[in-house]
Amino acid sequence: MGILIKNSTIITQNEGREVLRGDVLIEGSRIEKVAKRIQEKAEFILDGNGKLLLPGFVNAHTHVAMTLLRGYADDMELDEWLNKKIRPLEKKMRESDVRAGSLLGCAEMIRGGTTSFNDMYFFMPHVAKAVEESGMRALLAYGMVEGGDEEKGRMEVKIGEEFVRKFNGKAGGRIRCAFGPHAPYACSSSLLKKIDGLSKKYKVPIHSHISETRKEVFDMLKKERKRPVEYLEHINFLSKRLIAAHCGWITKREVKILAERKVSVAHCPVSNMKLAVGGVSPIPEMLEEGVNVSLGTDGSASNNSLSMLETMKMCSLLQKHQRWDPTSINAQQALDFATRNGAKALGINAGSIEKGKLADIILIDAKAPNMAPLHNPISQLVYSANAGNVTDVIIDGKIVMRERKIQTIDEEKVVEEAQKAAIDLVNR
Repeated sequence: MGILIKNSTIITQNEGREVLRGDVLIEGSRIEKVAKRIQEKAEFILDGNGKLLLPGFVNAHTHVAMTLLRGYADDMELDEWLNKKIRPLEKKMRESDVRAGSLLGCAEMIRGGTTSFNDMYFFMPHVAKAVEESGMRALLAYGMVEGGDEEKGRMEVKIGEEFVRKFNGKAGGRIRCAFGPHAPYACSSSLLKKIDGLSKKYKVPIHSHISETRKEVFDMLKKERKRPVEYLEHINFLSKRLIAAHCGWITKREVKILAERKVSVAHCPVSNMKLAVGGVSPIPEMLEEGVNVSLGTDGSASNNSLSMLETMKMCSLLQKHQRWDPTSINAQQALDFATRNGAKALGINAGSIEKGKLADIILIDAKAPNMAPLHNPISQLVYSANAGNVTDVIIDGKIVMRERKIQTIDEEKVVEEAQKAAIDLVNR
C-alpha cells in the first residue's frame, strides 16, 4: 500500500519530455505506475488537481551549512569577502553550528522542491545527520584543503576516507558519499591522484571546484603552464566520476576535454554573478559537445538562496543576456539541468517520472496568481514559479512536505536554533 497521486498535470521529463494528465502510483521507494487513470488502492491518496507533478530538483553544488552566513558579508570584492569575512568565521564554527545550518538548509530546500543535493563542507557527519532527519537525499563530501602542507594533506585524506567508509549508503541509501578535494589550487597533484584512486576503490564520485575565477586560471598557467582542466587532464584526474563545480572560465578546448572524459558540470549562475567572477560558463558549447550540465546554488553566503527555481531562471537569462540571443538555453533545457542531468551527475536513478525510478516527486500549485494563465507549464516553471508555489514533496517514496507543511522536522524550532547559532557564531 503506497501513495497514489490523482488528477495532476505530469511533467514526466522522460526521453520524449511528455506532459500528461493523469495519476502516479508509488510503491515503496519507487514509482510503480504512470497512467491516465489508476484504479489500485493506496494507503495515501493525494489530490493533484490544479497542480503540476514533476521530478524533484537536484542541487548539484552547495555548502548547505553556510545558511548560517547568509547575509553576513554581501556586496564585497571576492578576495575580501572570502578572506576577511567568510573564512575567519568558518574557523570558529563548531559541530553544532554545522548541524543547525544544515537543518535550516534542508528545510529551505524541501520548501523549494529540492529533493537531492551535492554538498561539500566540514564536520560532515553532522550534515549527514541533518539529511537523515529531514528525509532528504544527498551526496556528501568532506572538503579537503592541503595548502602545500603534505602532513595536512594526509590528514585531510584520512578524514575524507573515514567519512566515506562510515556514511556511504546510510539512511536507507539516501546518503551517499564522495571525495571532495576543494580545488586544483588547494590540492597537490599527488593528493589529487590519491583521491582519484580512493574514488575508484570505494566506487564513489569526486566533487571539486574548477575554474571558478580568472585568478585561479592565471595562477595555474603561471605554475603549471596549463589551464585547470588541461592540468587535470595531464595528471589523469578527469573521469565520469567527477562533478566539476562552476567552470566559468573554460575554453572550447577545455569543454572538449570535459566531454571526452564524461565529466559532469555543476553550473552556479546566481553565485557567480553575485560574486562577480566575470566568466560565464559556456553552456551552449558544453551541450554541443555532449557535456552533462547540471545546476547548483552554491552556498547561502554567496547566493543567498538555495532555490533551484531561481537558479533555473537565472541560468537561462544569463546565457540569453551574455550572448544577445533569446533562444540560448530555453526553458526545457534549464528544467533538464535541474532534474534529469542533476540526477545523472549524482548517480541517482531519478530525474524523471517513470516506472522504476526513485519516487522523488514534487507538486506545484498551478492555480497561484503568478502561475496563471498556464499556456506552457514548462515555461511557467522556469520563468514564473517560486518556492512558495511548491505544495508537496515526496522523497524516497515518503511524504516529506504535505500542503506546505514539512512532516519530518519541526521547522519553527529549526529556524529558531539556526538564528541562535548564527548570532553566537558572529559574536564568538
